[in-house]
Amino acid sequence: MVKLHLSLKQTIIAVTVAMACFLPPFIGDATNIALPNMLSGLGYPQGALYWEMYGWILTVYLLTSTVFLIPAARLADKYSKKFFFCLGVLLLGLGSLGIGLSPTGEWVIFMRSVEGLGNALMFGTAIALLSSAVEIELRGTAIGIAMTGVFLGQLAGPLLAGVLTDFFGWQAVYMILCPIALVSLFLAVMFVPGDRVTDTGRYDSVGALLFIAGLSMALYGFSKLPDMTALFVLIAGLVILAGFTVWERRNSNPIMPIDLILKNRRFSFNNGANLLYYVAIYSMGSLISIFLTNVWGITDALPRAIVVTTQALVLVLFTIFVGRFYDHLLPGKLLVPSLCVGVAGLIFACFVGAEMPGVEWLTSACIAATISAVGFGVLLLNLIDRFIRSVTPRYGTVTGLAIIAAGFLVLYTCGVAVELWKMILVEALFGVGIAIFVTPNSTAIMDSVTETEYSMASGTLSTTRMLGMAVSIGIVAIMKNIFLSDIQDAGVDDALVMMNGAVTASIFVILIAIVLSWAAETKGKSA
Repeated sequence: MVKLHLSLKQTIIAVTVAMACFLPPFIGDATNIALPNMLSGLGYPQGALYWEMYGWILTVYLLTSTVFLIPAARLADKYSKKFFFCLGVLLLGLGSLGIGLSPTGEWVIFMRSVEGLGNALMFGTAIALLSSAVEIELRGTAIGIAMTGVFLGQLAGPLLAGVLTDFFGWQAVYMILCPIALVSLFLAVMFVPGDRVTDTGRYDSVGALLFIAGLSMALYGFSKLPDMTALFVLIAGLVILAGFTVWERRNSNPIMPIDLILKNRRFSFNNGANLLYYVAIYSMGSLISIFLTNVWGITDALPRAIVVTTQALVLVLFTIFVGRFYDHLLPGKLLVPSLCVGVAGLIFACFVGAEMPGVEWLTSACIAATISAVGFGVLLLNLIDRFIRSVTPRYGTVTGLAIIAAGFLVLYTCGVAVELWKMILVEALFGVGIAIFVTPNSTAIMDSVTETEYSMASGTLSTTRMLGMAVSIGIVAIMKNIFLSDIQDAGVDDALVMMNGAVTASIFVILIAIVLSWAAETKGKSA
């Protein structure tokens, strides 16, 4: 008989992973808020050096995280996933502490690279540990809890960073992460079971070096385009990565099993969809902020933060339901209550009324949209589970991507006239779509491999995530160079053209991701 609930120990393990997964998104979103205050506090006036430091502090974390994920995950297979997970959490905490105590920008960059390495070690093993500790029938529920930690980090990052920076200084943004990392580390040491070695072969050191060198050069060169020197660095990186692919196919124990990626359709297609999803969605926070500022003239940070908070609130409240849906444990009795909650949110929105200036109206509108989105989201999951027999992950991933595409279409209709309800609707749709996509996609990837491949699969999943983020940010940097070379003097038309171009490209990318997600599974046949 299938157990319908996680045990207490399994719940503690899932919460431990969720706490660790809270740290990276918080670090990323909070840094965007605290960085200007950090640089001015460290004595960097506006100028060329200021913007160079600004770019490096943002880039080095993402670059370090991406290039070390796969090599670290394969090392974890040879030694201990639990050890590497704990080491990653420790480095995240130490890196954050080091940033809070940093006397110079150069020291901040170094400690950001420590954080990035910690992120690679932690995220490269987190889902693998969770998958090993929880039976397959409850894996979606456990991963849903872990993903809630990610979304809580996204929710708390900008809002808490703003408050801490204004009242206690930018250092407090990083110091507050230390106790969270310490508690997660303690719980991991005490409750996460020791795992057995799943790779007894020789470690592919040459492949690891080729991967790190090639991907580092490719990402660095891409982020600096359209500079011609950067183009040559990008090409050189791609050549090294091509050599890495050839080497891996000939290696008996590769760090990245290319044959598995080529032959395991479910694994490769779902990872491809994951990569494209992040390429499409990750930069939207930055682009929407530019749109609100340069097109709609909303220069205050708090109103922009509240609009974006709609997405994070939906993610936090909705993700647990998605995990239960994937495990076919979403109660049918939620059908009517979810409809009532969705309608109640719409009624609340009607009482809130048309756009009005002020934080109070924005907060009320955000809450109304969140209530409605969560209610109708749960209703949608119930209907899918009730009327479609043998619901497989692709029904969740495709539905989530389609809702994200609907959000892009609404965003595409935004013009120069201020329509805050429309932007809040965009964020609500993004929240529902992301929540429905991420958990089934992550679970489908882990279910497509054997236990001996968990760390590799977890590392590949995290690498596609980080690579998608890096490509997305790189695309935004290129578009800024083209459309907003001088963002201080950029006109409304320039910002609007940039946004529409990015949205058009994102819709196209999401459509390809939908095709990959649906094609990842064949009826009656395991990929």
